Amino acid sequence: MSDDQQRQEAEQRKHFGIPSGVDPRNLDPRRMMDTAAVEKLMKAQAIARAEAQAATTVVIATIVSLVTSAFSFIAALAWNDAIQALLNGLVSNKVGTFTLTPTEVKIVYAVAVTVIAIVVILIVNRFAGDLAKKSAIAAASNS
Repeated sequence: MSDDQQRQEAEQRKHFGIPSGVDPRNLDPRRMMDTAAVEKLMKAQAIARAEAQAATTVVIATIVSLVTSAFSFIAALAWNDAIQALLNGLVSNKVGTFTLTPTEVKIVYAVAVTVIAIVVILIVNRFAGDLAKKSAIAAASNS
């Protein structure tokens, strides 16, 4: 080996902190570090993995939420048509002795849909509250 090559190798060893008797091709950098530094590095890696997993979970939850919302909107449009057809059949522009204009039929429709929506929302909220209480009780009993 020439003096120039030896000098370059010595500079590389010094730059990377490699002792002179160690072959750099077989070097494991973790063995060069003290145990506290290795533990600190492993903790940092675990935190980074957890943060990446959390970010992935948030992205997946957002996608699921968007898809669910889209299908819910489509279902709402279908129910809109169904309820309109039902009310048009029931009301048929006459309620008792009153004759309703198309605008009045739409107002009756809007009121009916609002009442139905309120009832459904109350039922769903009560059901969700019951589930939340049960899961909180189960979580508390498992702790």
